[in-house]
Amino acid sequence: MKKRIFIGSFIRVNGLEEKYENVKKDFDKYILGRWTPLENLHITYKFIGEIDKEKIKEIHKILKSELDRKIETEIVLKGLNAFPNIYSPKILYISVEDKENFLRDCHKFIEDKLSLLGFPKSQQNFIPHITLMRIKKFRKNKFIQTIKKFDNFTFGIQTNIEINIIESILLPSGAKYKKLELLK
Repeated sequence: MKKRIFIGSFIRVNGLEEKYENVKKDFDKYILGRWTPLENLHITYKFIGEIDKEKIKEIHKILKSELDRKIETEIVLKGLNAFPNIYSPKILYISVEDKENFLRDCHKFIEDKLSLLGFPKSQQNFIPHITLMRIKKFRKNKFIQTIKKFDNFTFGIQTNIEINIIESILLPSGAKYKKLELLK
């Protein structure tokens, strides 16, 4: 049986729910798309895709030193941005400041280890972020004006990270993400 997975860290910041609701209200009339549910907010280090149980076991084994444990660090969720840019947005996201480069180091570790299993390394620069929406339509001037309101807005600080293998379960209502428990 195959599972759709990625390597990531869930975001759990006190007070984020209210701030996220305010972002949704501010953008409500200016963008169209599906908002990421609060419980799905995460940082992705490496998207893997559909793979079988045996390959997941190999991934777990090669990454086990860093998986499923609380790691002390400090990341700041600050400001909104968009990929590829705010003038032609496809993804709205919260920027993540990582003063110690911990997230970049995690990404590099994961990329290096998974390349040993035959997974190609990403050719894109790693930009720590939390996807809020995949944008289908937007009103350009209002979108730009609204996103700039959040340039220096702090959504919160997370003082520890847990790196997990996360399963992405695709449902008609949207994806549901859950930490994949160690497979026996």
